[in-house]
Amino acid sequence: MEVSGLFIYPIKSLGGIRLESSEVGLKGLKYDRRYVLVDTEGVFVSQRTVPKMCLFDVKLARVGFEVLNIETQDRITIPLELTTGEKLKVKIWDDEVDCLLADEVINEWFSLQVGIDVQLCYQPENEIRKVDSKYGKSETDQTSLSDGYPVLMLSEESLEAINMRCPESIDMMRFRPNIVVKGIKAFEEDRIGEFEIGNVQMVGVKKCARCQVVNIDHKTAQKGLEPLKTLSEFRKVDSKIMVGINVIVSTIGKIVLSDKINRRYI
Repeated sequence: MEVSGLFIYPIKSLGGIRLESSEVGLKGLKYDRRYVLVDTEGVFVSQRTVPKMCLFDVKLARVGFEVLNIETQDRITIPLELTTGEKLKVKIWDDEVDCLLADEVINEWFSLQVGIDVQLCYQPENEIRKVDSKYGKSETDQTSLSDGYPVLMLSEESLEAINMRCPESIDMMRFRPNIVVKGIKAFEEDRIGEFEIGNVQMVGVKKCARCQVVNIDHKTAQKGLEPLKTLSEFRKVDSKIMVGINVIVSTIGKIVLSDKINRRYI
């Protein structure tokens, strides 16, 4: 079992960036989901309500992240991180996170491109958002502006098993994993417990329940029926469709493509 893919999504619900290696902190892979777009009430905005957010490409540039609207070809560069700015309490599901606001030029650009009034917010390193206490292993367990956990892991074999059943070809990026692995049986990641990649220690704590976002075609922003229709036939648990494993970070460090994974199953 080894690492075959590493991805970050610097702005929640926008495009991902493929990496060769990554530093990993308690919040997850460096830069992952530290930015989020919020509405006028401070509530996070995602592809669930604005599917066209999948049409924004994000790249790591020399001076920050370059964001490209694939439809309009308009682009803007935002800093890798914010250290100053007006504070805003951001609502992510049941959590409230104190974030820093990006400047007005950036907010106006995103509002124009997305089509609704939004503001870009950043979670500082010292702002702690704890994971669900039912699944946390220690008081230090935390996450970024993800839906709930610092890392999502999925195997190539699981995607292959999905595509063998699905009438449409589904790309890995539909599931927005941080770590892709290979060398195991399909869905074997469901059972992973404590494991180690390089010098990073992690724990698989909860299968990931999938929503309608995985049905959005990233080329058109149109929502279809697949893969959830097919997945409902063999991956439904208590009315929820499970694909991938949510992971928390126990010990920080660095991971690299092709790193071997030492694991213990539960």
